[in-house]
Amino acid sequence: MNEAKLPIEEFFLESILKLSLGAILIVISVDTYFLRFSDPRSIIVNFSILFAIIIAFFFYKKGLFKTSVLLIASITMAAMFYQSIQADTITTSSMAVIMVIGFGFSVLLKGKLPLYLHVFTIVGMTVIFSWLAMHPLQYGKPDSSDIIIAGVTYLVLYLIIAYSSFILKLRYDDAFKMLASQNLELIEKSNEIETQNEELTLSQGKSFQLNSHLEQLVEDRTHEIHKQNEKLISYAYSNAHHVRGPVARILGLIQLSKMDTELDYPFLFQKIEEQTTEIGRSNKRHQSRT
Repeated sequence: MNEAKLPIEEFFLESILKLSLGAILIVISVDTYFLRFSDPRSIIVNFSILFAIIIAFFFYKKGLFKTSVLLIASITMAAMFYQSIQADTITTSSMAVIMVIGFGFSVLLKGKLPLYLHVFTIVGMTVIFSWLAMHPLQYGKPDSSDIIIAGVTYLVLYLIIAYSSFILKLRYDDAFKMLASQNLELIEKSNEIETQNEELTLSQGKSFQLNSHLEQLVEDRTHEIHKQNEKLISYAYSNAHHVRGPVARILGLIQLSKMDTELDYPFLFQKIEEQTTEIGRSNKRHQSRT
């Protein structure tokens, strides 16, 4: 798994498992070198812890995070309980390990599981000190007063540590939920902005198409107006050269009839008819070209 993408609890557990594996291998090597397997209690404790780490690694890699935490915590504390009872003298190292395990692994769990682990730790410590108090001579003590004092001290310290870890865990969970909520809001805002950008891009595309269509319409209208202007110019030219000439000649014939009283009117009317026919032919030629 990529450590950069792991939740903090899983990253912490994986780190503890790796460190614990290296530590227990060093302890087993030192005990083997100095004790030569002469102390069966050390063998049981060391290999129990080694077994707990290996089995916890197995379940962790399978994705069973809670099972991994509960296994390594319970087996290791059971080994420490056994060592505390079977030791020849009262040792504080076993109690220290039990307190660290109860505190350290409880912060990795959620819901009611941390409470169960704390109860298991406190009950185990109470049973151990009760056993030690009932057998003080076995551990080199004349009476149980020192054992009771030590037991109460350890229990009070553990309760303080457990309560502190509980408060810190609550604050951490609240902060994590707040950050998760803020991240979700940022993702939603990002998606909303992305959607708006897509809509804006689509709108710009439609505007571009509309502008292109308007440009084409303007171009078509301009071309049509240009054609109409050409028609008007052609008509004006036709009117100037093909109509005004015959009209001028007709007017000239009429003016001539006013000046000459002995004019040959049939001839005059024939010429007027010819000019009128010429105007008709010119209009037909102009209409056929347009």
